[in-house]
Amino acid sequence: MSNLSTKALRVTVPHALRSKLTIGGQSERHEKIKSILGELFRHERIEGYIRTHDETRQYAERLIELAKKYGDRHVGTMQLMDYWIADKDLIHKVFKVFVPRYANTVGPYTNAHRLPIEYGKHEHIFKQRQNIVLEMKNNPYPRIIPDPRNYSNILT
Repeated sequence: MSNLSTKALRVTVPHALRSKLTIGGQSERHEKIKSILGELFRHERIEGYIRTHDETRQYAERLIELAKKYGDRHVGTMQLMDYWIADKDLIHKVFKVFVPRYANTVGPYTNAHRLPIEYGKHEHIFKQRQNIVLEMKNNPYPRIIPDPRNYSNILT
């Protein structure tokens, strides 16, 4: 399967969400995803807006899956890595760090933890923003322990 191209990396995003992500067009959306992918692969844990980071999570999963499956000698995989990862030193990190780390792992390679909703700072602007922490699994940082909430006494 050496005919991989950037069009071969398909990620499903709902149409309503995609319209909010493509304010500057598809090229600006790709640039935003590339920058978030670079941050995720470099720092292994990032925080940001749920819409963009959740879409980026799917791209990160797919790139790691292709790197595991085909390796660094496959032309199509390297072209995809070169397109989606702007910092070329991070391509080496994907193959030298993430592929061995997830060699025996099947399934998602990232975790997403929702943060509390932030509401607008002014009373006349009602704007809420849901953020998440996106992280690579088995990273060197301490675990994020989710806050278990008790919903048993809630009426609605």
